[in-house]
Amino acid sequence: MERTEWTAGNGGTVEVDWPSPVRTVVLTVAVDGPAEITVLAGGADGTELYRGKGAWSVLLPPERQEELRRITVRGAHRWQLRLHDPAAAAAAAGPTGPVTGTGPGVLVHRGGTAVVDVTHRSWAADLQLFRLVRHTVGGGREVLATSERSGSLSWSVERTLLLEGPQVLVVEQGEDWSLTGRPADLPPSTETVRYGIGDRREVLAWPGGTRPALLEVEAAAEPDGSSVWLELTTHGGRRLDHMPVDPRHGVQRLLLWAEPARRARGPFGVDVSGARGGWRLEMLPIEEARELADRVEGAGNDVLVHTGPPAVLRVRALGDEEPSARVEAGGRWISTDHGGPGEWAGAMPIGGPPLDGEPEQVRVRSRDRWRLEVVPLAEVPVFDRGLVGQGAAVFRWTGPPGRLTVRTGRWRGGEAEASVLDERLEPLGVTATSGRRRHEPVELPSGCLVAVHTWGGGNHRWRLVVR
Repeated sequence: MERTEWTAGNGGTVEVDWPSPVRTVVLTVAVDGPAEITVLAGGADGTELYRGKGAWSVLLPPERQEELRRITVRGAHRWQLRLHDPAAAAAAAGPTGPVTGTGPGVLVHRGGTAVVDVTHRSWAADLQLFRLVRHTVGGGREVLATSERSGSLSWSVERTLLLEGPQVLVVEQGEDWSLTGRPADLPPSTETVRYGIGDRREVLAWPGGTRPALLEVEAAAEPDGSSVWLELTTHGGRRLDHMPVDPRHGVQRLLLWAEPARRARGPFGVDVSGARGGWRLEMLPIEEARELADRVEGAGNDVLVHTGPPAVLRVRALGDEEPSARVEAGGRWISTDHGGPGEWAGAMPIGGPPLDGEPEQVRVRSRDRWRLEVVPLAEVPVFDRGLVGQGAAVFRWTGPPGRLTVRTGRWRGGEAEASVLDERLEPLGVTATSGRRRHEPVELPSGCLVAVHTWGGGNHRWRLVVR
């Protein structure tokens, strides 16, 4: 199937007759010579689809064809428009081994499982330099690799993809590109364990009904030392989490948790991006998490559980390169960004009233090494008058009963909150402030605990005032 149109002047418009019965096609616009062209949909005043040199192709499922009924090309005296059947238009069968090209192209992967390295380089300042899409079973298109930017005179894109089964690939635009395929050597995936190479989306069923669970991640180290990114989304596409995983730290664990209503709507998706090598995803029950009883060291992302009595959790970043970690437990968090390597970053209560009968989960996010230490309540520092500090901290009040307020002394930002707790970490009251705005004081019984938490882009300094 092919239809060709020629026009003799700039601004020519073609009325496209899309095939009947409707089906997915490839539309290609080509010009004579290296002229730079602009392709518009909807006539001379329509929406810009492409601006660049040479030729342009786009994979069009039926739902996009009506909006491209009228196509205008500017910048070339002679140009050609073609409609192709995707498989029949394939310029190369593969990708098996290297396949190279300049500009648009159509390729067919005949079957089996293959790993494909995609490389694109450009020396032009086009707005859209490269896009590789896949012809889906339902007749649509899925973008596999793309670069969109302006203002630079050189650009490169490198991706690794895993192809399974017969499929059609379309290079919609780009300068010099290459696709190099090789056989994939992967263990078989199961319902709870998935193996992959490169960028990929996996769809998994929620484990254990409504209970929290673990997602264990192991990825091959990247040649440039960069991280692999994971994005977790609900069945409806709502983001649950987005985090980097540094493969240098080996096996890492993430917390799988969502409200029961979200789980009831269907499975969740895991998008792996930035990976050039192989990786493994495995779902585990929360009982597989490490116990946090005294002192634990680790690296990267991890999930631990605390089943002991109420205590205080202290956090220390150990890495020299990026001494940064974020630790979350019981709705509170500690960030180590403000301190140097090896410094204690703060403290927060842990082991309070259980939520839904589950052990308290402690989630650690880091790109380096860290240490957690559980301190008994009997060893918590004490104070009996006003106190100045920084970031997250826990103290015991040994003075007489009074009324507590917290201040930061900053006009903007510097939000702080002080919670008064009993020995079981049950809340007795809370007072908060934002900048120099004062809030209502809270009753402060003798012998109680005071947990301070700060917001506003860093671990700000604060002052506890007792009247």
